[in-house]
Amino acid sequence: MITDEELGRLKAIPRSFRKPLPSEEEAREVEGSLYHMWWRCLRASSKYLECCEVEGRNHALSQTYANFGDVRVKWPIWWRRTGRVIFSERHDYPKVRAITKDRALTKLNVESESFLILDVPLGLRRTTVLEQINKLLDEHHPGRDLDVWAQSTAKVKLHKSKLHEKTLPQLVLVAEILHKKPEILLYELAEVAGLAEIHLGRSVQEELTKREEHQRREMAASRYKDQANKLVINAAHGRFPCID
Repeated sequence: MITDEELGRLKAIPRSFRKPLPSEEEAREVEGSLYHMWWRCLRASSKYLECCEVEGRNHALSQTYANFGDVRVKWPIWWRRTGRVIFSERHDYPKVRAITKDRALTKLNVESESFLILDVPLGLRRTTVLEQINKLLDEHHPGRDLDVWAQSTAKVKLHKSKLHEKTLPQLVLVAEILHKKPEILLYELAEVAGLAEIHLGRSVQEELTKREEHQRREMAASRYKDQANKLVINAAHGRFPCID
């Protein structure tokens, strides 16, 4: 069982994994992180806030509440009480290590562990060895297809997502705006959310009439609105970041 001293090994904060960060550094690192954005999405979910109001009792989102609790408190308070507990890894990353002949047979009997045993001739040059190891890794390691979040040992896991790292914060902002102003017009949403030309699918050099510009911004806002709503719904059901 993880102890309070071991809390803070956070998969979304790579430099925390060697050892937990001091509390002040951790507070700075988690601000704006995936953990923080998940919390913001829950606060932008009317359904989840209803769940908080009844403390999860007899509510469709009670399972999410059991993990995240009441998100209506300020972020630093929620993070210290709840966030770092549910998101901290329960185990360190497995390390690459040398295996003796005696341990090799034992290792082969561990069927549930994902590993690759290599026979490395130490009489070769280091560069030659590394070239051959890299070729073997290309054959056996999934590379970019590896779902690193699926390997997490945290109580609550983040999900693999194809969302661009710059798109996700924009969607969270749109979700917050929609929560505060559900009747906001699409063009106004584009203005308030600051959807720049890169989000409108055109270059800054392209000349548009005022009407065309208005339509482009409405189309962009409509797309972001749809994805932001899906993001919030999935977050409230324990899946983040996800817009499926």
